[in-house]
Amino acid sequence: MKNCRICNYRIKKIINFGKIALVGNFFKKKINQKKYNISLNYCLNCKHVQIAERLSPDLLFKNYLWETGISKSNITLIKNLLIKLKKFGINKKSKILEIASNDGSFIEILKKKFNSFAIGVDPAQNLAKKANSKKIFTINDYFNYKLSHLIKKKFSKFDFIFARNVIAHLNDPNKVFSGIENLLKENGVFILEVPHLLNILKENQYDNIFHEHIGFHSLRSIKDLCEQHNLRVFDVKRIDSQGGSLRCFICKKKSRRVISKKTKKILSIEKKLRLFSKKNLEKFNLKIKKHSKKMYQLIYNLKKKKNKISIYGASGKGQALMQFAKIDNKLIDYVFDKSKLKQGRFTPGTNIKIVDPKYISRKNVDYLIILSWNIKDEIIKQEKVFFRKGGKFILPFPTPRIVN
Repeated sequence: MKNCRICNYRIKKIINFGKIALVGNFFKKKINQKKYNISLNYCLNCKHVQIAERLSPDLLFKNYLWETGISKSNITLIKNLLIKLKKFGINKKSKILEIASNDGSFIEILKKKFNSFAIGVDPAQNLAKKANSKKIFTINDYFNYKLSHLIKKKFSKFDFIFARNVIAHLNDPNKVFSGIENLLKENGVFILEVPHLLNILKENQYDNIFHEHIGFHSLRSIKDLCEQHNLRVFDVKRIDSQGGSLRCFICKKKSRRVISKKTKKILSIEKKLRLFSKKNLEKFNLKIKKHSKKMYQLIYNLKKKKNKISIYGASGKGQALMQFAKIDNKLIDYVFDKSKLKQGRFTPGTNIKIVDPKYISRKNVDYLIILSWNIKDEIIKQEKVFFRKGGKFILPFPTPRIVN
């Protein structure tokens, strides 16, 4: 891509990462996986940060191994959202649509709580099948403007539309936003969650950069998308998800909903911190290179002293960081993850076996690198026996460090 996905203006390169394997490809045996170019760029007009490479979505999402229901922290975030929904008057008469509904965990909670009519849309065949088996009606497809017409014809318009952690994945966000505008009732609410560019730059979270994550959003970029599609952001909340995310509340442009002080404040903070300055965006290049060297050196030095080092978390961001920092099966013994879909498989590009966390104590691990660092508190609490027996955790961000 040479042009911006939001405004179609020219983009400029921040850093070229070279080639990495797709972070969602976990195979049942060790293989030399195909690798794809990836580079981070920003728009010279609207300053939206994005990768230039566009792969077929089927390569990334048709068989998806990340499940919403696995993380307790994720379920807690969902339950906190329910409190806000009550204030918006959600009830059993409400019609709900979730875009990228995954295994249906969110819809399942909504239906139990409010007894509302709710459907999902998700492109992953394995996850749509699982959701449908739980009696959660899920359309196995990519959401866009064309699909919105088919949904509208069958179900009419919706009171609430959700898109949690999917906007960053979109090759063409304009088609999705136009589809949402088509399906949202005049007084309806569209709620999206997206990792905040501010945290990514400020805390050097470059592990968020991989082929699934195409766009890195600020509140400004969400506002820009809304303005092109007869929508507007009227409220926003910072949430502790994916290392720091925005939960945006969006309505039709002509809605009577008042824009909150918090929305104006976050837009002001982004501007005040010069989030979109050429200097700050291009400085990210040096910060990434410096961190990946530190990360590698820390692990290399520990391995040199005959320590047994493993990883907790076969997340997409973890697989990206491992490849960027050249941390592979020569340095790492195992990767532990709770996902039954991933256990027994090998990590993409680094070929490390994924094992059930219940075996951590048997593997005599000295150091456990938490690559799913966004849920580090949940993991440390879960693995307190490892900690009590003298095991040490390594946290990669904002600076690689040992927790002892």
